[in-house]
Formats: sequence, C-alpha cells, structure tokens
Amino acid sequence: MSTGHGEAQERSRRRREVIVRATIELISEGGPKAVTHRAVSARAGLPPASAGYYFKTVDDLIDAALRQYTRQRMRKLTELFDEAVAGVVDPFEVGERIATALVHGATRDSLCQYEVYLEAARNPALRDAVDATMAGFEQVAAERLSALGIRSPRLAAKAFVAVADGFALHRLASPLPVHEDLELMRVTLTGMYAAFAAGEPPSVTNGGRRPPRA
Repeated sequence: MSTGHGEAQERSRRRREVIVRATIELISEGGPKAVTHRAVSARAGLPPASAGYYFKTVDDLIDAALRQYTRQRMRKLTELFDEAVAGVVDPFEVGERIATALVHGATRDSLCQYEVYLEAARNPALRDAVDATMAGFEQVAAERLSALGIRSPRLAAKAFVAVADGFALHRLASPLPVHEDLELMRVTLTGMYAAFAAGEPPSVTNGGRRPPRA
C-alpha cells in the first residue's frame, strides 16, 4: 500500500468519525428529526455533500450514530462496573457502587440512545441497531452478574438494564436531586440483586429471549 493511499484512508476514517459524532450531537439536541445530510455536514464543519458521500440515507447516519455511541458507552460501563464490584460481596455495597457508577457516569449523549429507541418503534430500519444496542448492554451486565454469583445472569441482566434505562429516562426528563436519585437506585438495585442471588427467578416466557419484531 502506498503512503499516499494510506493517508487518504486515514483522512476518510477521521472524516467518517467526525460525521458520526456530529450526528450523535444533533440527535441528543433535537432528536432524529434534526438529522439531515446537510445539517450533519454543517455540524461537522465539512462541505454540504460530505455526510451523503459516506452515508446514503439519514437512517444510515442514525444507525451508525447509535452503534458508535453504544461501543463507547459499553467500554465506559465495563470500566465503571468492574471498578464498582471489585472485591465486593455484600449486596448493599454492590447496589450502592453500581448506582453511583450509573448516576455519575451518565452523559447528555444518553439522549441519543433513547431518542433512537423511540424512533425505532416507528421506523423498522432502525430496529436492528436498537436490538444490537440492548443486547450489548445486557451482555455487559450478564458477565458482571455472573461473576457475582447470580444463577441466571442473562435474565437478571435484562431486568437490570431495563431498570437502569428507566432511571436514566427519568433523570433526563425530570431529574431528582443527586442524593435522592442515588438512594432510590441503590435500594432498587440492591433488592433486585438480592432477589436474583437468592435463587432461580420465576420462569419467563420464551426463556428470556427478546421476541421477534412484528
């Protein structure tokens, strides 16, 4: 490979990343409806046709934005959770540490995630990206819960992720004082952890697998 070709590929990769980052920002600020090729190119500081060159449709832009956000968030959550549960066996301390990690690890970019979740309910083209995102977060949670001795970590992970998403949505829409948010989340997560650690959870239809989309 020539040096010139390699440099061109690197410029292309960086430009693509800038475009996706701009898309995340626009979704966080105005929802998926704020995303157009022209708006993304402008936010990225690039010529108007740039976003369309790399991403054929607006759905392609939104899909890429969610997947990139998910990769970044999963890396951060993995670090936070590993630090939170290191050497801890007491469920109250586990709940407190995980609650603290989630509350203090939240960013405004979380809006991008939930905006796309809602859009996927209306737009089937985004559902694969949303399913992959949910599965990714559940996998991170399942691995950590398994290490803590939870007997059905996959099912427990679905519950933990759903609750964490619910708290996150409330935090974005109508935030509580941080100490109240932390306490409510700690109590909730501790109770869930204790329930799943105590034994097998009730049976779940379809084995806890996500049903196919209609």
